[in-house]
Amino acid sequence: MQTATDRPELWQPRYSYAEADYLAKASKGTSKRWIKGYQYTRNGETVHIPAVTPRDPLGGALSFIDLVEVAAITRLKALGWSLQRIRGIVDACQVYFDIPRPLPTLRFKVGVRDAFVEDGDLLVAVGGRHLGERAWSDILSPFLNELEYDTTGLAERWWPLGKNHIVVVDPDYGYGLPVVRGSGVRTEIIRERAQAGDLSDEIARDFNLSREEVDRALQFELQRAA
Repeated sequence: MQTATDRPELWQPRYSYAEADYLAKASKGTSKRWIKGYQYTRNGETVHIPAVTPRDPLGGALSFIDLVEVAAITRLKALGWSLQRIRGIVDACQVYFDIPRPLPTLRFKVGVRDAFVEDGDLLVAVGGRHLGERAWSDILSPFLNELEYDTTGLAERWWPLGKNHIVVVDPDYGYGLPVVRGSGVRTEIIRERAQAGDLSDEIARDFNLSREEVDRALQFELQRAA
């Protein structure tokens, strides 16, 4: 398993909890509850829910790997999976594959009732009723196809709107914030310029981008804010 010393740019603290929720389009507080755990009161007693995955304290800031984890949780919840069920999948992966951070490390595939993880040419079920059952890899479509993995299978790049879009989150560019592919220009800067009254053609000329790239970056920022 890779550690922070192997790929420091992937583990460096970069994002506040609010930024992680915003970028992943997660409900407010999702990243903090997942990363730090939470507590609530039931029948007059305090119930403590621990953090799901082990993590070194980073002074309240999240790394790119943490952000990917929050994004994965958000996508699973959008498919109707409860947080409790997602925790069960992570627990199963931790035991089956002996890795502490399965969500940003393995390529998940999901069906209506089950979640699977690639294991060579097969899939291993890690959620639903058939834990441990194998299936052929062409049964399900990739779930986290927004992610780009390095040679070890660790997520190193995230395409929030899919790989056919020009916006990418890459720890090597823009301080890990969304940028226009191949340029390193942060989308938030393009939005700020537009809000200041600059035209798309002017912005494109200043940053050596095409008009289409500027417009698609603005579209991304509007979708994030919606």
